[in-house]
Amino acid sequence: MIKDDPARGDYCEKKLQRLEEIKSGRKEAGVGQLIFEKEMFNQLQAMTNAGVWTFDTQSMTFHVSGGIYEVYGLPQDQAVKYEDFLFNYVVPEDTWVVEKIRQDVMSNKKQVTCDFRIIRQRDGQIRWVHSSVFPILDDDRNIIAMTGVTMDTTDYKNKEFEKSLEELNSMGEMLNLLGHHWKQPLQIITLKAANLAVSHELKGEADTSLLDALNDIQKSARDLSNTIQEYRKIFIAAPEEKNRIFDFQQQIQKQFMDRQEVMEKEDIKYYIQASHDLDDFSTPHTRSIQRIFVELLDNAIEAIQRNINRTKQREDKIIFRVEDYKLGKKIEISDTGGGISDGDFWTVFKPFYSTKQDRNNTGLGLFISKMLTNLHLQGTLELSNNGIGGTTLTIYIPQIVELHS
Repeated sequence: MIKDDPARGDYCEKKLQRLEEIKSGRKEAGVGQLIFEKEMFNQLQAMTNAGVWTFDTQSMTFHVSGGIYEVYGLPQDQAVKYEDFLFNYVVPEDTWVVEKIRQDVMSNKKQVTCDFRIIRQRDGQIRWVHSSVFPILDDDRNIIAMTGVTMDTTDYKNKEFEKSLEELNSMGEMLNLLGHHWKQPLQIITLKAANLAVSHELKGEADTSLLDALNDIQKSARDLSNTIQEYRKIFIAAPEEKNRIFDFQQQIQKQFMDRQEVMEKEDIKYYIQASHDLDDFSTPHTRSIQRIFVELLDNAIEAIQRNINRTKQREDKIIFRVEDYKLGKKIEISDTGGGISDGDFWTVFKPFYSTKQDRNNTGLGLFISKMLTNLHLQGTLELSNNGIGGTTLTIYIPQIVELHS
């Protein structure tokens, strides 16, 4: 039988006491660390105007940080629902973007990022947000939750918008200056060419090639003068007029009729695909849309003209298609002009870039069209090769929701 050892008992008691002190110290340090990390997290959210959320796909529960309440303008004590953030707080035209994010994350199981607009609940303001969504997977790579970071980027978007608007205004001032300086020389060129033509006819000479050349000079001078005037109207007067209903089918038909002579000469057919029950589309930017149509249609005609693989056996054609699309309009202009090489996809929208090396082309058509689409119309303009041996330019024009509303 072992007798109790007072010294040993005292040692064990002190050891247990020390262990409790260490445990308590670690606990206190852990609590302090957690408080510090939470405070840093809150400061980071406030500094970046961002918030974090998590959606548990198993329990269908939704959790958000304080930053999300701030971004969306919600009262801190309000219960939140996942479907509200998908649909009710998003600008109607952009709900498809949010739904696409969700579908991409669920199908690809990878991080997805995008920009869309929300309606801030406390004041009804339209705000831009940037969202990154990450899937959380289990050991079998099944999605058990989704988490995301949403940041208010309205100030950044506004600065981008203002910068681009300044570029447009600068271009307008440049065209105004050029128009002023070119007006008189163009008038002189036109007048001289007309006088030469009249003088040639009075002499009874029958050199038709000279008369044709003089007529071309006069026409080119008039076209250049008219083009400068049109661009000046577009760039200098940004908000053009009050909202008006824009008849897409009528405007497209007019553009084709204006080019009927050259299209018949080149044996280019055209087709307009638009239903008669298109929703009304109201816009203050009718002139910008008309200018875009002019540029893109001329681009399609020139693409067919310079296509080295043209054959009489294949019909050359331009298809103009308009349809209702997500509360706005989607317009597709498809041609049989031979398509575009992969290297040109990234440069074709740059200013002064042109693939028409055999023509006197400014290389501004697609650049201006994209600028007008993005800035005046708040839409998108994209280019792709199609299945009929050419390219398709796709424009999406939303029913305008003002960025600064």
